Amino acid sequence: MIFVDDREPEKVFRMLEEAGVEYEIRRLEVGDFLVVHESYEVAVERKSAEDFVNSTIDGRIFRQHYLLSSRYNLSFIFIIGSIEEVLVRREIRREAVIGALISLAVKKEKGQVVPITFENEFDSILALKYIDSKIRKGELRVFPRVKAKEDYQIAMLTAIPGIGEERAKRLLEKFGNLQRIANASLYELMRVEGIGEKYARRIYDAFRGRKIR
Repeated sequence: MIFVDDREPEKVFRMLEEAGVEYEIRRLEVGDFLVVHESYEVAVERKSAEDFVNSTIDGRIFRQHYLLSSRYNLSFIFIIGSIEEVLVRREIRREAVIGALISLAVKKEKGQVVPITFENEFDSILALKYIDSKIRKGELRVFPRVKAKEDYQIAMLTAIPGIGEERAKRLLEKFGNLQRIANASLYELMRVEGIGEKYARRIYDAFRGRKIR
């Protein structure tokens, strides 16, 4: 069963019906959707790319992350639209949100929070339906939890200027996760193939919220 917060806009309910999603309306304390079946509970928070950027800059996203992860073992943040487009349009420097995004990715609370981006809102509704179907069939573990985490870690690393997907993968192969990369010294970072002093410095500064040169 999917529970939908009663404060969601009318268009969300129309899309749910169009997608053939069965749902009930209730007031949710945390998240916009709650997928429930027997002992499984998965929360979903949906945000436009614009709101995601705003909440990253003003710090609201960290409070929301805490609420989701402290209450549910698995949650998703559905980001709808292009974050890059918002940054370019508003002339916001990417560095202004990179540090916050990486910090969010490595936060360790009780549960896992997985951000996923979608081009449009209807695709996010279909993803919600997919999660519900997996829970109903007892196949929640089939959902690529580890892969989603790896994809997000790669996305966070490639947000650092000059760190493409190949360099990001090498960093993860060497250190295992973002937390260890964040704690690595400049010398340790430089030992990774393809990461010279320039890129090592960018990575080092990004994880410490410093200006990236």
